[in-house]
Amino acid sequence: LHESLHIGAKALAKRCGISATDAKHVVATCPHCQKLPLWTSGINPRGLKPSEIWQSDFTLCQLLKPRAWLAVTVDTFSGMIVATQHLKTNSKATIHHWLTAMAWLGIPKQIKTDNGTNFTSKTVQEFASKWGITLVQGIPYNSTGQAIVERANQTLKTRLEVLAKAEGFANSIPPRDQARILATALLALNQFPRGDETNSPIQKHWASRALEEGPQVVVRNELGEWEQGWRLMLTGRGYAAVKKDGKIRWCPLRSIKPDLH
Repeated sequence: LHESLHIGAKALAKRCGISATDAKHVVATCPHCQKLPLWTSGINPRGLKPSEIWQSDFTLCQLLKPRAWLAVTVDTFSGMIVATQHLKTNSKATIHHWLTAMAWLGIPKQIKTDNGTNFTSKTVQEFASKWGITLVQGIPYNSTGQAIVERANQTLKTRLEVLAKAEGFANSIPPRDQARILATALLALNQFPRGDETNSPIQKHWASRALEEGPQVVVRNELGEWEQGWRLMLTGRGYAAVKKDGKIRWCPLRSIKPDLH
């Protein structure tokens, strides 16, 4: 698994069922992973829930020539990263990228960007207004205002470099392989925990509340009868997941109540 995705030690141990010591040894002896940056928390304002605040940016990745521009969006609550390839950094590319990000992450309340014309154009402003999105531009030439997405840029490009070198692509990735390697990098960054995190970004983004061992509840079945022995595992907007004897059932919140017996 590490040879394919180059995920971190904690995620590797959890996914493969090996000890933390063995997982750390695998990562430490991988020649491609010694320069991977640590994913650390920033001081920028973050969303308090998924898709509340995004940060978006364009970054140049020479490995992906001729479509070397990457549009990158990171959800500041979950840390999920979405990236798309483009020939140019213009309003058309920006809108295309945000539509892709919305398909992955949902519709955001706010997107923070720099003051590039691709983000401030009338076309982009109209797009944001149509979807009820507030655009916030940072201070010109102040990279700290976009620190979260800047780290995401570097993390993604380093991951692409690691995956490319592992396949023998030192200076550039052939166009036929670019989409696959970009998707693999995003898979590794979004589907597995980063650093010391317990949950992956995608788990954090889509699970409103995940419980390792939830409280006991009773669940109303199709006949209107209340069944005991269930435990609440996860709740979201109007739905919940409950577990009993290893079986997981998804049901409306109105069909669940605390087991008081």
